[in-house]
Amino acid sequence: MPDLAAFQLRDQIAVVTGAASGIGQALALGLADAGCHLALADLDTAGLAATAEQVQARDRRALVVPTDVTQLAQLDALAAATQQAFGRIDILVTAAGWTGTTPAEAVTEAEYDRTADTLLRGTFFTCQAIGKGTLAQGRGKIITIGSTLAVTAFPGRAVYGALKAAVHQLTRCLATEWGPRGVYVNCLAPCITETPTRRNLFETPGYRDWILREKLLTGRWAQPGDHIGAVLFLASPLSDMVLGHVLFVDGGWTIH
Repeated sequence: MPDLAAFQLRDQIAVVTGAASGIGQALALGLADAGCHLALADLDTAGLAATAEQVQARDRRALVVPTDVTQLAQLDALAAATQQAFGRIDILVTAAGWTGTTPAEAVTEAEYDRTADTLLRGTFFTCQAIGKGTLAQGRGKIITIGSTLAVTAFPGRAVYGALKAAVHQLTRCLATEWGPRGVYVNCLAPCITETPTRRNLFETPGYRDWILREKLLTGRWAQPGDHIGAVLFLASPLSDMVLGHVLFVDGGWTIH
């Protein structure tokens, strides 16, 4: 484990949505390794409990708040519970997500709505709910989660890509409004990452070889832990001149 003290995050309070598994869980544990205490939000209560246990094993405090990011009352409850438990919020990471992998002509209204409600509506209102507190205290770091597919087309991801592009623009707009008030909003944009929810893609015949040959110049799949460094940077004082930026962690995916 590298020494993460240089990020100056000791005893900072971080809220992470989507913290029960995948990228969200990895980011939560990375923040804990850097010294943060965590408020963990997700619909998967068993996964949240597992993440909380790992945070506490790092001698950091963990508050578990089961949360549906599409429900505004639950987001307000998340903000209130975190403020009550810790007294403030320093960092927000909006890692909650969902998507199908469906040809555009076959996307149903229900799939579209679920994807839009989680990725865009959920991101906006999570930022709003937590942002009110950080604006009141005059400081904070917010990291949204975008995607390489916001800027590169990919089969079966028309809805997802369009919505992630909107998240990139939302990040810039929030940074414009909130940056002068001390709340810095930036975006992490991962490439497709090897998580349980992506297993169906990795098992598609020929898919793995095609991606490694054509997209990932690193010659390997991204793992959830590959995104920790970018989030620690964006959450830390080291990024105090970075505002409204989309940071791609994509193994070279977007440069060709």
